[in-house]
Amino acid sequence: MSRTMLRPTSEPASVAAKTAVASSPVSLSRPTRRRPSWVLVGSLLVGLSALLGAWVFAATSEQLAVVVAARDIQPGEVVDASDFRVVEIGGSSNLRAIQSNQQELILGKSARGPIPAGTVLNTDLFTDQGGAVPAGMVVVGAALDPGAAPTSGLRTGDAVNVLAAQRTVTGQTPGAAAPTASLLATGTVWSVESTGSNSTGMWVSLVVPSASEGSVVQAAADGLLRLTLVGGG
Repeated sequence: MSRTMLRPTSEPASVAAKTAVASSPVSLSRPTRRRPSWVLVGSLLVGLSALLGAWVFAATSEQLAVVVAARDIQPGEVVDASDFRVVEIGGSSNLRAIQSNQQELILGKSARGPIPAGTVLNTDLFTDQGGAVPAGMVVVGAALDPGAAPTSGLRTGDAVNVLAAQRTVTGQTPGAAAPTASLLATGTVWSVESTGSNSTGMWVSLVVPSASEGSVVQAAADGLLRLTLVGGG
């Protein structure tokens, strides 16, 4: 009798699994480790680059050291170095300003008009001492009670009419013409100051024609001076 040997058609599952594991590729290289020091160095380089760029921008931007008013300067005031301060601003070809090394151009000069604190100064704002008052004009002062000026906010440079009020006579004859204030001059407010911390009055200096000087001074001395604002039109 003959015997026939049959070859199995497939391997058992356990043997196939072992074969698959044995045939899996194995990496021979060492695992890569993160290096925090390189990350830190890169961050520092980025920061230094930003700082360098900011420095280059600031160095190439044109800056000028110019003179500005350190306080409010009134018309006619003679200025000295304490009235100025130096600031740096961006340069401009259209800027007319006295630079920090040119202060001698205006030292000892008189302000032509009111100059608010912080104003960038130039030579046109000043004149020689005594030249701030226009030719043919004089500056007179008067202490005004409340109601003698049109507003408590009267400002330097305001155009005003200067009038002399007439005293009302007690027991005036019936039918007589009522007293009327007379126009003395048209002038400009030179400066305004309060007459005291507890007072509602003010001290006003006025620029008026020299021909009206006497009448304006007399009206101020008599307490009859009155002001009205002149419209721009």
